[in-house]
Amino acid sequence: MSIKQRLLLWLLVPLLGLSVVFIGGTYAVERAAIEHYQDLRLRQIATGIPPRLKTADFRAINVKLFHGRDDFLLQVWTGDREIYRSTIDRGLPRFTQPGFGIRSIGGERWKVYLRHAGPYTIQVGQSLEERSALARERALHLVAPLILLFVVIALFTPLAVTAGLRTLHRISRELDARHIDRLNPLDPTGEPAEIQPLVQAINTLLNRLGRAAGAQQRFLADASHELRTPLAGLQLQVQMVEQAGSDAERRNGLEALKASVKRTGRLVEQLLATSRLDAEGSVASRGPITINTIVREALVRLDPLAQAKRIDIGLVHDDEAVVPGDGDELMLLVLNLIDNAIRYTPVGGQVDVALWRGNGTFDLTVEDSGPGIPQAERTRAFDRFFRGAGHTVAGSGLGLAIAKRIADRHAAAITLEDAASLGGLCVRVRFPQDRPSTRPQFADPEQNRLA
Repeated sequence: MSIKQRLLLWLLVPLLGLSVVFIGGTYAVERAAIEHYQDLRLRQIATGIPPRLKTADFRAINVKLFHGRDDFLLQVWTGDREIYRSTIDRGLPRFTQPGFGIRSIGGERWKVYLRHAGPYTIQVGQSLEERSALARERALHLVAPLILLFVVIALFTPLAVTAGLRTLHRISRELDARHIDRLNPLDPTGEPAEIQPLVQAINTLLNRLGRAAGAQQRFLADASHELRTPLAGLQLQVQMVEQAGSDAERRNGLEALKASVKRTGRLVEQLLATSRLDAEGSVASRGPITINTIVREALVRLDPLAQAKRIDIGLVHDDEAVVPGDGDELMLLVLNLIDNAIRYTPVGGQVDVALWRGNGTFDLTVEDSGPGIPQAERTRAFDRFFRGAGHTVAGSGLGLAIAKRIADRHAAAITLEDAASLGGLCVRVRFPQDRPSTRPQFADPEQNRLA
């Protein structure tokens, strides 16, 4: 059932019910009022005759009501003798009980009022059929405009509903005209107040779709650009393995091929992560996340990489840090920062990770003993695919870009500094504090060393 049909059903059915009740009630009340009025007229006619009249004077009395349409039967007696009757074609027997009563004459029922006035007995009657006809006529005159009014309302309601839904039809046409390359927002100017939230929600959705489409286009462009060289290298290494002249050359070629496949896989993962973060407008889940747990898990996962380079890595300061956010994204941030530190730290170097509680903030720092990033390049270091001059370490240039995007989505600030103790780079991520820390914890650096 359409919205229009539902609105018409909700409007017209109650309107019909109320119309029947109101018109029926008005008709009944009006008939009762007219009946009461006619009773008053019977009494007024009877009481309006003076007690001292000559017989000839009664012939001059002619009682008409409602412009002569409904005649009243007037009869006057003295004793048992009827001395006057207003019409000769019908008459009522004299009754003795004063007041109102119902009498029948030849199968026709009459409403009668009898009064004693001096020597006279005055009796006034009116046919019940005539009374009912008059009451119906007067009541219908009253309710006819009401019936017409309700009919007009019933006819106007569908037009009003159609006009009210015209805005939705227009919005539907405008949305149908949108294209994935042209997702400009709807103009809310002049829209009804009830439609404004809908337009705003649609514009929000269009904005998200635009971001998703843009992220998809950037992903395709980045993937085609960044994967071209690794795939060409993989193809060359496969050819070298196929052309190897000895088992030793073949083994070396396969090891190199495995390393290239691993680097290419990491590049694809980072491209997908970048695309996903670009497409999403805000953090989907904002539960309380304990950063300490994430850091420890990341250190365990990256320990083999550090072991391979004999890097001394550990958690040197461990204040409890609880922040609102998405656990998966925060894990990706920590993994990228520690992975970058390990990759750019020379063999036998050192990487220190720390969590600090400040005044309303939590700081995550990752320091290394690598070459660092020159001051002039730090502004661009968060750009996608940026790789500083002189770097020979294999990488995609996406790690810091991903970390920056996740930090922004969590209202955190990420900065690059000189590592005061290790001489390399220090990456600091400052999170807003969700709630006061209840357990400041200072770790023993030696107990948290993984390598």
